[in-house]
Amino acid sequence: MLVEGPNDDVKLVQVIKSNFSTLLRCLDASNELLGELRSVDVLESRIAKIKQQVTLNDKNDALLTALLEVPDELQQSVMDSFIAALRSCGQDHVANIFRKESDKIPMSDEHSQLLIRQSDELCKFLDPENGLLNKLLSSGVITPVDNERIRSKIGFDDMAAELLSTILRKSDDALGALVNALNTTGQGHVAFILVGEGNSRPLSEHYRYKLTERRADVVRSIFPLSLVSTLISKGVFTSYDQQRVESRQTTTEKCEMMLDLIARKSQQAFDGFVDTLQRCYHEHVVQELMGPVIAAKVEAVVNAGNTVVDLESLEHEILAVMQQSFDNDETEVKQLKEVLTSNGVSVSQVSKGSIIVKFRCQDYAALASLQELSNSKTLDQLFTEAFCPKLADKGVECFRLSIPDDEFQRCLELKLMTHKHRKALESSVAYLMDKIAVSDEFLDKLSLCKRRKEAVIEAEKGEQVKTLLDIVSRQPDSAFNQLLKALDDTQQEGAACYLRVEESGKRSSLLSILSAFFHFD
Repeated sequence: MLVEGPNDDVKLVQVIKSNFSTLLRCLDASNELLGELRSVDVLESRIAKIKQQVTLNDKNDALLTALLEVPDELQQSVMDSFIAALRSCGQDHVANIFRKESDKIPMSDEHSQLLIRQSDELCKFLDPENGLLNKLLSSGVITPVDNERIRSKIGFDDMAAELLSTILRKSDDALGALVNALNTTGQGHVAFILVGEGNSRPLSEHYRYKLTERRADVVRSIFPLSLVSTLISKGVFTSYDQQRVESRQTTTEKCEMMLDLIARKSQQAFDGFVDTLQRCYHEHVVQELMGPVIAAKVEAVVNAGNTVVDLESLEHEILAVMQQSFDNDETEVKQLKEVLTSNGVSVSQVSKGSIIVKFRCQDYAALASLQELSNSKTLDQLFTEAFCPKLADKGVECFRLSIPDDEFQRCLELKLMTHKHRKALESSVAYLMDKIAVSDEFLDKLSLCKRRKEAVIEAEKGEQVKTLLDIVSRQPDSAFNQLLKALDDTQQEGAACYLRVEESGKRSSLLSILSAFFHFD
């Protein structure tokens, strides 16, 4: 119950007993409030014990219990002091339970239950530091004390949980203010979790799982300096994201933070991340996350007895039939999809350009299965059985799918650096620091984008080789042999020999072999 205006007949104990459960969940027995209450003689001796309680609910319970024990003759004065203390600490919605002076009311049961019900999803996606806390603080939804307490938590999940716990104790309009703050700080996908409105959606569980499952390999394969600017220009990252990535000390730490941020963003942001990887020479990382993609050209064989007047029109019709069948999961493609799925393959796109069908493979084993289905003409048979009945009146007798061998080879060449090759590069850093001459001629023989070359050239003189080997270790596995060839071609056979021995794991006679190249004393 809310007590309208001053009323000497309403007792402190009466109000607390009538609203105990509400007070327990919306009161914030903060140090600030307890400090204000030290001036109340009847409470002063109880403050230390209240502060010793572990949880906020326990502190609230202890404070309310102390108030319930106030003698009758002091209840009015204590209630006045308690109300004043609440208002000075920004808890008008709690003060209004005792004496209504504004429209501020505690969080409603409906809104509280919504926040509690969605708390798991909210904690997975909500990013308190991405301008959100600043917005809530400047709009008066949270206090500086709240802000400091939330920021003191370690990790995204704990910070998000503390923010939600704080909002639950605020006034009822705090939920709307939170939704507004989310929408204005690029977290519309989080607002969608709460209100079910807007165009942005959280990242799907499928791709969140992919980021977790492939995390270790992806972290070891990303070169973050070449990605951040593009991620910002595409609206995937904010200036807050950039600061958090670039403030990390090591490349691995920067990559870890980058993936942590992406996992909390929208599906659209994840798609932008993948597109950025593709554009910024990280095709091998895209393939690791999404699976190899193979494009097949589809050719329709038409009965010689049927004259096709408009081949372009027939192609459009075939394309429409295929797209509709796959999009609507029609029965005609059931067997085709079952065979593909059992081999870890799916149809990701049917598009123009003649007729192109793109297959997405779950992994490299699925890639090999797709190649076998293609070489054995099983794909031709499956497409013929699935689509020819619908196109029989056009004279279409069968389909042939053409996938060049170099399509499969292209995917294989994008395999991530193997553990053996990465270990060889990492273990060689100290030895090769002054043994490799990083010249323009040498760098031109490596498949490095402009940003990666600049990173090597701009590194301090003693760090150039270390930077180079780290960058190569984040490239596809084919980059290892390319490095060896570049060393051989620039008369740096000693360094190449050292790496080859490191790769083989045999060091027994390494120094005697290398002495011929490096003229050891």
